[in-house]
Amino acid sequence: MYHVISTTTYEPDPNAGPWIEPYRVMDFPEEWLAEFTDLYRRRWRRREQPVGLPVRKLNELLRATAPGLVATGPGVGGGGLPWFYASQEMPAELVGPLLASWVMTLPPVDDGDAERLADHRAALDRALALIDKHSPRWRSESVDLTTTQLSRGGTAQPDRRLYHLLPEQIGARLTARPLRLGGVDLSFRLVTRDQGVELVSWPPRQYTRGKLTWHYSALVTVTLQTVPFASGPRVHVEYGIRRWAAGSSVWLPPGRGATVLLDTPLPWPGDHGPRRRLSVNTLAFSRSLGRAAWRRHSLVELLPELDVLRAYPEPTELITDPAAWLDGRNGVAAGVVHSTAMGRHGVGAGLMPLERSLIDGWVEACLAPVFRRVPDLERAHRRSTPVLLPTARAKDPQLRDARAQQRVEARRAAVRAALDGEPLLVDVLWQTEETRDELVAALREWLGLPGVGEARDAYEWKVGGLRVVVRSRPLGGLGAALVIDAEPGRSRSQASSTAIRDRADQVAGHLGSGRDRLGLALVETLGSCRFEAAPETDPKPALRHGCAGARRVSQFIVVPEDSEAPASLRARSAVADGMRHLGAVVPPEQRLDQRLADDLQYVALWQVRRHATGPTHPAGRHLVALRIRPQDPVHPVRGWDDELKQWVPYGDFLLGLAAAGADAGTRRTAPTSAERREDTERRIRSLLFQVRERPTLLLVNSGNLRDAWPGLGNGQLEKDRVAFHGRSPVQVALHGPNLRVVLLRDANNRGETPQWYAPSPTEEEPPGFSAGLWAPQGAGADQRVFLSTVGKPPTAGSVRRDLRKLVPDQAWPHGPAATAWNPQALELTVLGCLSPSVLEASGRTGVEPDLPAVIAAAAHQLRFHDEYHPLSRPLPLHLAKLAEEYILPL
Repeated sequence: MYHVISTTTYEPDPNAGPWIEPYRVMDFPEEWLAEFTDLYRRRWRRREQPVGLPVRKLNELLRATAPGLVATGPGVGGGGLPWFYASQEMPAELVGPLLASWVMTLPPVDDGDAERLADHRAALDRALALIDKHSPRWRSESVDLTTTQLSRGGTAQPDRRLYHLLPEQIGARLTARPLRLGGVDLSFRLVTRDQGVELVSWPPRQYTRGKLTWHYSALVTVTLQTVPFASGPRVHVEYGIRRWAAGSSVWLPPGRGATVLLDTPLPWPGDHGPRRRLSVNTLAFSRSLGRAAWRRHSLVELLPELDVLRAYPEPTELITDPAAWLDGRNGVAAGVVHSTAMGRHGVGAGLMPLERSLIDGWVEACLAPVFRRVPDLERAHRRSTPVLLPTARAKDPQLRDARAQQRVEARRAAVRAALDGEPLLVDVLWQTEETRDELVAALREWLGLPGVGEARDAYEWKVGGLRVVVRSRPLGGLGAALVIDAEPGRSRSQASSTAIRDRADQVAGHLGSGRDRLGLALVETLGSCRFEAAPETDPKPALRHGCAGARRVSQFIVVPEDSEAPASLRARSAVADGMRHLGAVVPPEQRLDQRLADDLQYVALWQVRRHATGPTHPAGRHLVALRIRPQDPVHPVRGWDDELKQWVPYGDFLLGLAAAGADAGTRRTAPTSAERREDTERRIRSLLFQVRERPTLLLVNSGNLRDAWPGLGNGQLEKDRVAFHGRSPVQVALHGPNLRVVLLRDANNRGETPQWYAPSPTEEEPPGFSAGLWAPQGAGADQRVFLSTVGKPPTAGSVRRDLRKLVPDQAWPHGPAATAWNPQALELTVLGCLSPSVLEASGRTGVEPDLPAVIAAAAHQLRFHDEYHPLSRPLPLHLAKLAEEYILPL
């Protein structure tokens, strides 16, 4: 067992003092802003509508071509912050051409109207004249890259420009020093992201197997973060693999673009030192052009105007032969970033712990002495898992059978509780006989049902106080692609909604609509790969709505030819997930160092976001509230129905969400963000009032909900207090005398939680993984922030922990092909509990104060369940999030 873990997190070294960097900076002239914005607004019919300048393309141009540039600001006219940070002044004769190239892209294209075209040209001439008339002025400015303010709750609040500047400066330090692995030096290029920076090893490495050659690079990501109640900023560094598209051609999924990283020399004469950056571009299939094209804001469209001596890649060239441009042509190289939607890649994703630790050591050496690694974390709770049923694996046949029967009895009890003694009704809608038979077999195995002999259309069992009724019938044409007929005066999304409703009515009729009893439908569908050319024709939303119309929660399983996994394994997973839809899943008994209330209930909040590009087109948001009372004998899992104003059984809750989505078109206008925030916070306060009479552990993913509940932002947090917009923070106990609140954060594509590994306990043993709840070494009893980790899941395979992929070991030449698991920690912040100060303030004597570590351990152990691999979030939040499968607005 590993006793500590290392996170790939860094903080300012207090022994080094402040990190002050001198810059030459300039502002975006105010005189430019109004004229350039007016020119850009001409693209829209309504000139008065607010619009921001497409400054991202300009910033990318400057980063790629400006000598000495360090970073650009987040925008223009940005509240007095500089726009341009450089290590040296850029000559005015270089600034002019760059700005002019960008300004030329602002006006609309020629639409054939001569008068309007003349007006646009006059506006463009005025804008170009301003570049010379009001040239930007340089000034010197020193910036402390470690400075920060403290919030009322004691959380670091870095200057907002440091979120751009500090990662860029750290990236520059890392690119200046190659990474040496296995006797090979890897050099890196810098890529600026919306959140922090990436470092990509360049040129790419090659892995050959047979006649195929694959290209890949090391990937290092740097972001600036904060941690609740921590007084200093944190830098998170993540490690992985960047894979490049190769082969004869690149397939672009409709509606999705491909990222292209471009390596170009500076278009100016003279020696400007080694290249440090790659620029980000995007290409996608254009329906209007009928071919691949650069998307707006792609830098590569501007470079040919500045550099007439070199050829730059055309989209069709990259699509046809992506590997050719990886090697470079006349000093220009380009790589198309591989995505899983493009198909299989010969190099597996991820890095193993040994290689991650080696790269982390290089980062630590590069950042010294200004930044140091955050000290290792130690276990904060003795037990990592709850009371789990033993697995059926055992050498003794009698013991093995006894364990299997114990698990079957637990499953039957969960189903009986979820259905309140009603029969379990299961409809199997199949397209292949193989899947039909595997689903019936999996259901029999799950509940310990006796054999059935030959396949039939109906089955019935009575076992262990449970009646099970199964009907099996072909899905037929109901599983075919939707036919969307566009009509004059109707949008494609309206036509899509009509097609979904029509198919849903057919499905409900096929099942027999109007039933009173809740049931489960196991539906065999075609794989999503069949609908990539036209995603809106995928019938799954219609199937979900149709099953809901017949009072059936639904679980899908794809036809065998569209999946590489064995049908038996997929059928078992489908049955397990189907039981979860019914609410037949209860947390195991917990093992905690301090006893919590026997009647403790868990409440989880999750905000579902649907975008206009979603499966049913209409955008919308919905707050899901889920409650689990493990000791309730009937319906222990319930969801809050905001129409009925009551907690309803989970299966009925899901069907209610689907019904609300079918009626979503009756809503006339979407609320503003302020109205959404006000409505969400009102509902949360109302929910807290509903549960105040019983001990409650509230679980909230702050990254998911903080845009609608701003009080969840790190800078707003105060121990044992909760804040709502426009109101002063109040004691958590005012919303319930026995209320505990735990906030969760995951990486959520912004690197908010760090990667980690368990360092080598001995010289002979490589680094590895370890499940547990972790806190800083020597943390006091009032420590509120913890990391929750789980071990390597079974799906990760048995890849060696010391396997090397970037520079393969001679004994393992095909190491790059292995897929490694990238571990993400879950941050648990005990925002509110029965702390000594809370008990004293409320005048409660004789009550044992909570240990925050025990509250965090309760949330951590909710990630483990008998029927699932360790979950990415606690079970109540897991079920709340999965409810979004039924929120399909039409």
